[in-house]
Amino acid sequence: MSTVEDWAKQIVANELGEIVEVHDDGSESGMYDLRIGSKNAPEYAIECVGAVDPVATETWNVGPAKGPLKVNSAGDWIVSIKRSANIKSLNRGIANIIGQCEDLGLTEYTPVDWQLRRFNAELFNALDGFGITSLYMYREAGSSNAHLTMDGGGGPVSQSGNDVVGWVSKFLSSDDKADVVKKLRNSSAKEKHAFIPIVLGGAPWSVESYFFSEMPVPNIPPKLPEPITGVWITLNGKGVRYMSGQWHVFNC
Repeated sequence: MSTVEDWAKQIVANELGEIVEVHDDGSESGMYDLRIGSKNAPEYAIECVGAVDPVATETWNVGPAKGPLKVNSAGDWIVSIKRSANIKSLNRGIANIIGQCEDLGLTEYTPVDWQLRRFNAELFNALDGFGITSLYMYREAGSSNAHLTMDGGGGPVSQSGNDVVGWVSKFLSSDDKADVVKKLRNSSAKEKHAFIPIVLGGAPWSVESYFFSEMPVPNIPPKLPEPITGVWITLNGKGVRYMSGQWHVFNC
């Protein structure tokens, strides 16, 4: 069982107070992931499907996930990069470019924007070429490390959950989710749910930002493709689920 399925199993069990079993044991093709109830007469069938940006995932795995990079500075830095940043190029050039920023006194939070271009066009072009969007020294006496992080979305934070409702309806109705629908349709369970962890920009900012807000409960039902009856959506250690005609907010 994958980490995502194991995590989903724990969350569903905690939320519903039920024993959740692994259903997809590899004995047949097209099996859904988790169930509540017996194999022959399940009460719930649950299929896990991540909302993932593959480009961002690849960048994360070869960049920030590898740990900090050494730079020509006595301090430690936070460097934010684009989801499409060329990590090989960044690895080769980051040490010197950080040194240049320190020499120019750019140790406070510095976005790579039109103001930096006006201040120093050459430096702007170099940083932008590496896919760097902002940087700052967070510790003057450090270990000469640059910790990479990845840009989130942009724009206002969602003040309601209704953007999530519209998004999940489209997400599950898309052609590439037909396998999710098919697996659940083949189940005899009354409740057929999709468990959706959002990962690394896998949803629009209007959706992702909801999980960084107060998370008011959505007030409209989703239009889920038949036969799906419920959804679980998680991000940032928080979640929202729809079942039995109601939305509920929970912590993961």
